[in-house]
Amino acid sequence: MKKLCGILLVGIFLIAPANAQMSVGITLDSYTGYIWRGYVLGADDKIVAQPGIEVGFGETGLSIGAWGSWFVQDRIDDTSPDTQTQNVDELDFYADYSRSLSENMGVSIGYIQYVFPSADEDSNLSQEAYIGLSLDNAISPALTFYYDFGLVEAWYVSLSGGYDIPLGSEEGQVLSIGASVAMSNYADETGENKTGFNDVTVTASLSCNACAISIAPTIGFSYADTKINPDNSTFWGGISIGFGQ
Repeated sequence: MKKLCGILLVGIFLIAPANAQMSVGITLDSYTGYIWRGYVLGADDKIVAQPGIEVGFGETGLSIGAWGSWFVQDRIDDTSPDTQTQNVDELDFYADYSRSLSENMGVSIGYIQYVFPSADEDSNLSQEAYIGLSLDNAISPALTFYYDFGLVEAWYVSLSGGYDIPLGSEEGQVLSIGASVAMSNYADETGENKTGFNDVTVTASLSCNACAISIAPTIGFSYADTKINPDNSTFWGGISIGFGQ
């Protein structure tokens, strides 16, 4: 794992021009649950913390980042009911290359390495590649295809979009509405791969266009196929704090 991450970082720094202007963004998020592509991961009634950092290399279109997620509340270990655990659940590393194809169309190609520190050695690492197309207009539609070639051989494709509603001046508060619908292939109860609906997710958040530090209260709703989430639907909420230069 360390060798792969090292090769990835060295490759990015070699590709990026020495005079590229670097930017750094940091996020500190906290939510009432961890919802990922319709899945409810871990305990669905515990507070989760999700910090991240991203480094961009100016006009090169290259960026690298790291992101983590863990539950901040003690929880019961199923294998030992008398023992409470507070382990880091996930740590991701990623690299992305984005560029414009035309005046209003862009493409992104990337790689994500998922690390699960508290999992068994044979299931603590997965890898995913993705490619996406996006349009630069009022609703920012994007179509992204992900392929996991680590723990499972599976794909996930998402059509997403969003709209910003100013709540006053252009530099003031903004209500951001986002939505996505996705399909995936998955193994059914017989082990055979099937293709079908995965999830629909809707989010709403308040943010500030021209603030040095962004504090964005967020709510979300996800409806997923029962193979993904037995309860079908999940609500969550929290706050996202971000700043960068």
